Amino acid sequence: MATTLGNIFTTGALSHSKVRVALLLLVPILLLTAFAPLLPIQRPLETNLRAMMQFPSLEHPFGTDKMGRDILSRTLAGVQISLLVGASVAGIALVCGMVFGTLAGFYGGKVDRVIMTIVDIFLAFPSLLLAIGLVSVMGTGIVPVILAISLSDVPRFIRLQRSQVLSLRSRAFIDAARTVDASQYWLMSRHIMPNTIAPMLVAASIAAANAILIEASLSFLGLGIMPPAPSLGNIVRDGQTYLEQAWWISTLPGVVILIITIGLHFLSDGVRELLDPRARR
Repeated sequence: MATTLGNIFTTGALSHSKVRVALLLLVPILLLTAFAPLLPIQRPLETNLRAMMQFPSLEHPFGTDKMGRDILSRTLAGVQISLLVGASVAGIALVCGMVFGTLAGFYGGKVDRVIMTIVDIFLAFPSLLLAIGLVSVMGTGIVPVILAISLSDVPRFIRLQRSQVLSLRSRAFIDAARTVDASQYWLMSRHIMPNTIAPMLVAASIAAANAILIEASLSFLGLGIMPPAPSLGNIVRDGQTYLEQAWWISTLPGVVILIITIGLHFLSDGVRELLDPRARR
C-alpha cells in the first residue's frame, strides 16, 4: 500500500465520501443494537397473542409476527448475533491468515507447498457450499457457524498474506536487517507483518460482511442459529410464509442485512482508497 495504516487517521478519514456513507449506514444500527435493552419495546422472546401479525406502528415499529413477537426487538437481537459472527470470523481469518501466510511466503520450500496445498483444496469449494458442509458435520449453533465460516475464509487470507510476503522478503530493508543478524522471528514480526497489515484489514472488513450474509443464509436454511434464538436469517425464514399478508416480517430484517453489508463494503473501499490513493477511480 502506498500509505501506512496510521495514515487513516492523518489523511482525513471522516472526510472521505465512502467512509462517511459507511458511518451513515452503520452507526444508527450499531447504536440501536447497543441500547436495545433500554428501548421501550418487547423483549425478543416475549410473545403477545393479542398482537399477532400487527402492521408496523409506533408501538411496534417493525410490526409483529405470528406469535405476537416484536420484529424490531428480534431484528436488533439478530444484529447482535450477526455482528458477533462477522467480527469473530474476520478476527480468526486475519490472525490465521497472517501467521500461516507469513510462514508460507517467508520460508518457502516444503512449508510453502504443504500450506498452499491445503489452501488450494479449501479454495476449490465455494464459501457457502463449504460452510454448509462443515456445519452439517459440526452441528448448528453460533460456535459451529463461526468455525465453519472461518475455515472457508482463512485460505483466502493465507493466499493474500503469502503474496505480500513474497514481494517483501527480497526488499532492501529486509536484506539490511539480515546483515545485522536479525532473527527470523524478528524479521517476520517487526519488518514483514507490520507492512502487510493494512490490506489485510481491508480484506477483514469484506470478510465480516460476507460472514454476515453466509450466517443469514445458513440460518435461513435451518443450518445456522436455531429458534427460539433470533437470527436475521431465521427471522426472514419465519416470515416467508406470510409475505402476502405480513410482508414486514421478512422484508424489514432483510433490509437491515442489506444495509449492514453495503455499509461494510463502503467502509472497506474507503479504507483501501485512504491507504492507497491510486485505488481511487
